Amino acid sequence: MARVAKKAASKRATQKKTTARKTTAAKTAARKQTASKQTANKAPAVPKSVSNAESKFKLQEKAVTQAEKKVAQAEGRLDRHKKKIDTENGKLGKLRTDLASKRDKAKSNATAAAKRAVETARGRMNTQRLKLQDLRGESKLIRAEIQAAKKVVTREKKKLRTAQRNLSAKMREYERKLAKKAKAAQKKAEQKAKSAARKAAAKTKSSAKKSAAKKSTTRKSAAKKSTARKSTAGKSAAKKTAARKTPARKTAAKKTAAKKTAARKSAARKTPAKKSAARKSTAAKTPSKQS
Repeated sequence: MARVAKKAASKRATQKKTTARKTTAAKTAARKQTASKQTANKAPAVPKSVSNAESKFKLQEKAVTQAEKKVAQAEGRLDRHKKKIDTENGKLGKLRTDLASKRDKAKSNATAAAKRAVETARGRMNTQRLKLQDLRGESKLIRAEIQAAKKVVTREKKKLRTAQRNLSAKMREYERKLAKKAKAAQKKAEQKAKSAARKAAAKTKSSAKKSAAKKSTTRKSAAKKSTARKSTAGKSAAKKTAARKTPARKTAAKKTAAKKTAARKSAARKTPAKKSAARKSTAAKTPSKQS
């Protein structure tokens, strides 16, 4: 039971390790994918001169829009002020007619009440006139503000035009540099393609030469093998014939040796008789000489 429990625990531990490895591998793969996506989404780095010119142009555009807003606000205020002036002008006209009617009454009936009514009407008309004067002064100020805002707009527009010219010049320079880089890259690519084509041609030539050399070597080896086979066949045939001839030669040699030995034996047998005969002949000859 203890062994079974240990085996189960070891299996669980191995499963946990494998799952942990898989999760880490999946996380690293996801990180790599996100990094590759970010690098693919990133545009080529723009030089600082172009980025600064673009930021200045944007800031100048904001300044122009703000100045135009101020002009529009001042013009709206002036329109509202004109409406006020028109209403106050109408009030002043009414007060003038009222004062004229009260004067006419006072002329026809010169009483103290009529004179007081004329004086009050005149005071109201004067206050209204002063109010109108103030409103007209305010309208003058608003017009001056509008003119100043318009001057600011013209100034900011000039700055915007200069910023736009600067940005367009920087962009032309950047585009020229990019075109040069593209041309250089194209030239490099063409040179690489030419070198690759040359290498491929050289490889094909070398492979053709190697194949031709292999064919020639195979042919030579085949010819050598055929000649070797023929020579070995001839040698084997000669060996076979020699092997066939050798027993006959050996038998002939044995026969000749036997014949020689027999002849020697017969010669050895004959020699003692010859020697005795010679001795006898010499003995017979010697007395005759002495006599």
